[in-house]
Amino acid sequence: MITSRDVRNKRFEKAAFGYKQEEMDEFLSQLEAELDEMERDRNEANNKIQILADKVREYMKDEDALKDALLGAQRQGHQVINEANQKAEEIIAAAQAKAAELEDEAVRQHAEAMERNRLEIAKEKDALTDARRQVAEFKKSLFDMYKSHLELISSMPDLSDDGMGVTETAEEIAAAVAAGSKEV
Repeated sequence: MITSRDVRNKRFEKAAFGYKQEEMDEFLSQLEAELDEMERDRNEANNKIQILADKVREYMKDEDALKDALLGAQRQGHQVINEANQKAEEIIAAAQAKAAELEDEAVRQHAEAMERNRLEIAKEKDALTDARRQVAEFKKSLFDMYKSHLELISSMPDLSDDGMGVTETAEEIAAAVAAGSKEV
């Protein structure tokens, strides 16, 4: 590759009837200036390329770091989700066990309450039967007493009132007592 230095240092031999020296020098100066400018542009472009290449390498390192961080976050996210699911299953299992335990306790308490109620009902039925028996016995003894009183009254002689003509028989007194009358 020809550089501006090569153009600057190049010397041509003088020949008769050749090109004008001043025009050649002027053209070579212009060519040297353009080559210098192109070399500066090339160096500047190479510097920019080097900077961009460094940035690309830096970005690639950052990209790798971001990929690693993203993969780590994904792994950790999956781990957190798995742990949360496991914890949820444990909580659900514990809640179901507690619910079953409470249900069993409620069923047991209900059965005990039903048994107590059955015993109390049986006791009250026995008490009612006993009360009915006592009422029947009392009623029978009362009727027996009435009967014996009626027999006593029937066995009494008829009385007549002194000139008033009122006589009552035992049957009439018993009928009056039975009717609730107090005409005795």
